Amino acid sequence: MNGYLRRWGMIVVAALAGAALTMACLSTIRVSELSKGKGGLIAYLGMDYNIYTLDKDGGHLAAVTTDADVEGDTLRAYDLPAWAPDGQSLAFAGYSGPRNLSQPPVAGLFVARQDGSHLTQVYSSTQGLIYYYWSPDSQQVGFLSNTSNQSIAMKRVPASGGEAETVDTGAPFYWSWAPDSRTVLVHIGAEDGHLSLFQLGETTTENSLDITPTIFRAPAYSPDGRRMLVAGKDAEGHPALLLTDADGNNPQTIAEYTGVIAFTWSPDGTRIAYLISELASDGVPGGSLTVVDPSGKQKPVELKDEAVYAFFWSPDSRSIAYVSKYNPPTARLELASLPSRQATQAALALKVMDVERGDTRLLLAPLLPTEGFLRLIPYFDQYHQSMTVWSPDSRNLVISKYYEKDGDLQPGIFVVDASGKSEPRRITDGLAAFWSWK
Repeated sequence: MNGYLRRWGMIVVAALAGAALTMACLSTIRVSELSKGKGGLIAYLGMDYNIYTLDKDGGHLAAVTTDADVEGDTLRAYDLPAWAPDGQSLAFAGYSGPRNLSQPPVAGLFVARQDGSHLTQVYSSTQGLIYYYWSPDSQQVGFLSNTSNQSIAMKRVPASGGEAETVDTGAPFYWSWAPDSRTVLVHIGAEDGHLSLFQLGETTTENSLDITPTIFRAPAYSPDGRRMLVAGKDAEGHPALLLTDADGNNPQTIAEYTGVIAFTWSPDGTRIAYLISELASDGVPGGSLTVVDPSGKQKPVELKDEAVYAFFWSPDSRSIAYVSKYNPPTARLELASLPSRQATQAALALKVMDVERGDTRLLLAPLLPTEGFLRLIPYFDQYHQSMTVWSPDSRNLVISKYYEKDGDLQPGIFVVDASGKSEPRRITDGLAAFWSWK
């Protein structure tokens, strides 16, 4: 990409990344049949900034969009694809604007079937899009957008199109859908922020929780919708990971902490994983990963002496894939020749932990993630609820990373065997990729 397109890309294609930093600072093929199996499908952002789907072997390629253009006078590019929970549709952002930047780019939220049919633009604005997250019933898309007063608005829109409704505003803004798709648990602000439950319907109502939030990002509903995880002050006033009932009452302390905490539920709802790290100026501190059984039947499993940056549960709840620091004796990549940010990324590794025994295995190192994958790491607890890198059968992961080609670095889409028994396979070139939930 030439210098101009990189500049334009900073405004449009990388708009989600920039907006995420704002959050942190303010804190014709019938592919539908293929997704019914346990292997699912992969959606990815291509080198041409169009959205595609394909299977784990790189076959059954389908173009979801075909009109991206980074060469003409009017530029158009798409961004990260997010699968609907039913595995049948995708949501993604699109950006368009004049090459001469005489007008601000227009951001659109699009929904399409996995084969590109029924493509619908459900929202359009010059304010930009930050994040989008399907409701569990796959009938609506919640999303964050910038506002004219430098805040953030959470809105929801029917997946079939219609009027977008503003649920609430504030910054930073994180939320979790309840499994019934009629309630959202919202965390706005930092230590001086608040937690609320919004009941969605013809009239939206808000109920504030009687919990003082501490430093964390995304709250999380349990998969059965009966419990919630938040971080707030416990009865003694200490920062703690709290387990509450569905109304936010009867808080139970899971762990006290200092610094910042991020947490997610296992898909079967039997375990909680949390990452405690120190506050860091770069927003991506490494920390200790712990897995607990809230019922107390299983002993906690903790990764000691390893800096973890992000983690992702497998669908079968038996494993956690995580990104950690990698310090090899000699690096295959010549880090000194890379830009400083890329050199830092190259010191990453992808590993998997067995949550029963705590055993770990190395899958991929050094890991030089693409910007699309790198975007997930600082906010993995929120992205964990809307996107997955795991295959539905828990056998593989899809990772977008740079690889060496003809002496240069090229972004590729790799399928990684979770067992570690086979080498990662590049299935295509691309900028970011995610697996379908089913």
